[in-house]
Amino acid sequence: MTFINRFKNVAVLGAAGKMGSGILYLNTLYLSQLKLSPEYADETFVIYAIDQSHAQLDGLMGFIRKLLLKWAEKNTIWLRKAYENRSDLIENGEIIQAYINDAISIIKPTTRLESAYDATLVYEAVSEKIEVKTMLFSKINTNNSNNPWFFTNTSSIPINELNKKANLNGNIIGCHFYNPPAVQKLIEVIELDNGNKELTNLVYEFAKSLGKIIVPANDIAGFIGNGFFMRDLLFGLKKVKDLKPDFSFAESVLIIDTVTRDYMLRPMGIFQLMDYVGIDVCTFILNVMNTYLDEELHSKLLVKLLQLEVKGGQFSNGSQKPGFFTYEKGKIVSIYDYDKQEYVNITDIKSKVDEYLGGLPENQSWKALSRNRNKDKLIEEFFAKVKSSENNGCKLTAEYMAEMNKIGKQLVADGVTDSAENVNTVMKTGFHHIYGPVNNFFN
Repeated sequence: MTFINRFKNVAVLGAAGKMGSGILYLNTLYLSQLKLSPEYADETFVIYAIDQSHAQLDGLMGFIRKLLLKWAEKNTIWLRKAYENRSDLIENGEIIQAYINDAISIIKPTTRLESAYDATLVYEAVSEKIEVKTMLFSKINTNNSNNPWFFTNTSSIPINELNKKANLNGNIIGCHFYNPPAVQKLIEVIELDNGNKELTNLVYEFAKSLGKIIVPANDIAGFIGNGFFMRDLLFGLKKVKDLKPDFSFAESVLIIDTVTRDYMLRPMGIFQLMDYVGIDVCTFILNVMNTYLDEELHSKLLVKLLQLEVKGGQFSNGSQKPGFFTYEKGKIVSIYDYDKQEYVNITDIKSKVDEYLGGLPENQSWKALSRNRNKDKLIEEFFAKVKSSENNGCKLTAEYMAEMNKIGKQLVADGVTDSAENVNTVMKTGFHHIYGPVNNFFN
């Protein structure tokens, strides 16, 4: 079976979710463009968008239409060429609408898992639970006579475990899209040692056609992205505990979040990032990694926060749920104080935190630097000033960044990845850092 034949019948599990919807869009974009080429004009492509709720699937189709419209409006020249034989289409708006209708016609939304029994290629983006994933894989593989290949979007579960438990005979690969898949350039690919090499080739070809950046990771729980992020957040929690004798819980959280954002030139502080991902999701990933690794990767504090319904994550409209912080229009307005079990206004503690930190050595920010062509030189100069400063914020920054350097190098030493450059690429591309953690700033 050729690669193109593999794409003739695709199934996306969890299609209405945050990750699944993006994966569905990318496949729709890929196949709709193939369909418009003379070589494949007579071929039929189908994508089964599978999820549990008809209401969610209805909302999904509206979401896909919006993304296709954005793409089409930016690619009208290509579309005019593709539809040049359609004499009934004259205006750009008519061509764009024709393309959207043609692309949408490929998608078949359904709540029936049985639709995947005809698929030749299955994308999985359901909850990060090995029992759920392997149950779905096993059902499809047992009832599907097409020898299906499986892409799993897991961000933490070893691929070999999924392969063994679902008895997939090596026809599975880790294809971890970063959130949101429609925008994020990074795909972390995890292949089995004795897996299907044709499947690996297909992943690389598909990613290349979409302009994605692939970073290979070895099959060790957490892989590169979460392997780094989980240890990053655990170190942040440790520093909060270290500060507690002199500061309240809320003050300690704000100190470390400020350091990891403003002083370390990141887009978000570590606790804001945890809120964005979801404290519940972070806790679950830690539990997965803790199961498979000979390392204590656990946080009692996160478990207690979940028991108190402090979870983070996003509402369906994309706004941020309360977690370590509450937000208004994307800005932090209050901080959860675990000792008091209530939120305190940021204005009540910010002056004390700022006084303790002592201020940045120069007025610099992630946002400004990310757009600057000379950012590498400016970042090096900034951290040289941080290194020479004696204020508390700069000392914490030096300590934190030295630990991040250590974590990055340890991922290589542990065989999670083959190079420090892979670690740096994942953090720069997937997490939008403007420099890699393995650097010479603070050794």
